[in-house]
Amino acid sequence: MKKIRIKGKSIEEAAANGLKILGLEEGNARVVTISEGKAGVLGMFGGEEAEVEIRQVISKAEDAKEVLQEIINKLGLMAVADIESESNDAIMLEVKGEDLGMIIGKEGAMLRALQIIVSSIVGRDFSERVRVYVDAGGYRNKQEMAIGRIAEDAAKDVIESGVAKVLPPMSAADRRIIHMALKDNKKVVTVSRGEGPNRRLVICPNTDNVSG
Repeated sequence: MKKIRIKGKSIEEAAANGLKILGLEEGNARVVTISEGKAGVLGMFGGEEAEVEIRQVISKAEDAKEVLQEIINKLGLMAVADIESESNDAIMLEVKGEDLGMIIGKEGAMLRALQIIVSSIVGRDFSERVRVYVDAGGYRNKQEMAIGRIAEDAAKDVIESGVAKVLPPMSAADRRIIHMALKDNKKVVTVSRGEGPNRRLVICPNTDNVSG
């Protein structure tokens, strides 16, 4: 992948010169502003040039991998990002290495943060919404299995008691796992209630199938 850091009298000049050196069109590159520069006194003394970083963009998945790897490197972690899978709907990245605990974070918080950051950057690069998922050490799969068991146990309680059950607060991604795990269970329905951090998933008896 072609990549360069370059300075100029303005961001526009630095970007144009960098693209020319790399032989890239603007649509095939990502330009990140390192410094906007500073005008000198009387336009002459003490000024600073603008600086940008330009890198070639090959595909959304490759871009996502490179962005994630840059973040990992800047955090000083010993790990390598790789592309697990790619489809029209989403990109799955897998992280392998020694510092997986820090990359996962408490209850997967770091993974979720990385997903948001990488998705945002890649989406900006390609001017479209891009969903990027990040896993490390099989954490996502283990988490989905654990949440799936919670969903099944809660649904069983609701079916036996006939009383709706409110689940503990969880992320939107985890709520989606519950929805998907129970979507084929005709005896219960799942609904989300509340807003923001107070949003919760509720498993309710399906009154349309009370006889089943």
